[in-house]
Amino acid sequence: MKYILSHTAAVTWYMRHEFPRIRGERTSRASVAGASAPDASSVARLQWFLRLEGIKLDVLVDDLSKRRHLKNLNTHVCTESLPEGSLVSIPSCWDEIPLYVVSPELAFLQVACGSTLQAAVYTGMALCSDYRIDVLADGGVVQRAPSDRRPTSVSGIGRFLDRAQGMKGVRPARRALRYVVEHAWSPKESGLAMFYGLPCHYGGMHIGAVTLNPSVEVYAGRDMFGEVKTETRYPDIVISAYNKGVRYDVAFDYDADSTHEGSAKAVKDRHRANAIATVRNLVHFTLVTSDISDFNYLVLMGERARKVLKQRRKPSLNVPRDSVEGRKALKAYRERQIELFDSFVRGARDF
Repeated sequence: MKYILSHTAAVTWYMRHEFPRIRGERTSRASVAGASAPDASSVARLQWFLRLEGIKLDVLVDDLSKRRHLKNLNTHVCTESLPEGSLVSIPSCWDEIPLYVVSPELAFLQVACGSTLQAAVYTGMALCSDYRIDVLADGGVVQRAPSDRRPTSVSGIGRFLDRAQGMKGVRPARRALRYVVEHAWSPKESGLAMFYGLPCHYGGMHIGAVTLNPSVEVYAGRDMFGEVKTETRYPDIVISAYNKGVRYDVAFDYDADSTHEGSAKAVKDRHRANAIATVRNLVHFTLVTSDISDFNYLVLMGERARKVLKQRRKPSLNVPRDSVEGRKALKAYRERQIELFDSFVRGARDF
C-alpha cells in the first residue's frame, strides 16, 4: 500500500514546500500499482504532516473499488501507464506506508484535463515560477533560494507531454502550455501576465509577448576612469511587440507595499523605476495594490501600453464596433475580461 498525492493538492504541495528532487537524482520508476486512499483519520494526519490543513486532498488509486467518499478527500482512479518519472517520493508520516506526489509536469496535465484553459495557464505559471508560498513571511510569498529550484519549466512540461502521448488531457495541456510564462515572483504577477497577454477570446488584452522578471542592464554612471558602469535590474513584467519591423517594449512594475511616503521601501522602488526608465525604447509604468483592484484602471493602463507598442485596438471585429453585432461581441469580451480579472488578478490564488 502507498498514498499518492495528485491534481490540485499536488500543485498546492509544490507551492508550499522546497523542491524535493535533488538535481541529478535518478528518475523514480514508481508506479500507481498498490496506490490506496487513506481513511478519515489518515487524511487528517496527512493534512497536518504535509502542511495542507484546510486543503482537500487529491490522491490516486489503482482500482475503482479503492475509491473513498470523504469530506476532505478526492480519489482519482488511474489505470493508465504513466511515463517514467511521474511520481516523486517524499517523506511519509508512516514507516510502513510510502508517500509520493505526482511530478509537477503530471500535476499540470491533470489540472489542464479537468479545468479551464485559464486555470491551467495560471497553474503552469505557478509551477514554473521562482516563488514559494510561506504564510509566515511578509506578504505570504518568498523567493526560492538557489538550492530550492522551481518545480518545473515550460520545456520540462513539453518534454513530459511528448512522453505522455495517448494520455487523457495531453491536448488541452499543450494548448494551455502555449500561454505559460516562466519566472513569476508572485501570484499577482501571473495574474497580470494573463490579463495583458492572453488572447482576447480567453479574456486577455493580448497586448504583446509577455516576459516576467527579465534582466535589464541599466546605466549606473561612470567610474573614476570615465568608463560607463551598468547595473542589472528586473522589471516585473515586460511586454514586447513589433510594428513595421521595429520592436517596442513596455515595462510594468507591481509595488505590492504601495509605498508610505519617505519609507525606505518607497525610496528603493523609486530608484529602481528611475533606473529602468533610462533603458532606450522601454516605457515604464508602476502599479500599486489599489490599482490591482481596479478593473477599469488596469484596462486603461493596458490601452496606454498598446498605444506605446503601436498596436491596433483589440478585439478585432468583422462588423462595425457600434453596430448591434459589434456591441454584443464587445459586451461578451468585457464579460470574459471581468471573469479573468476576478479569478486571477483581484482574486489571485496563492495555492
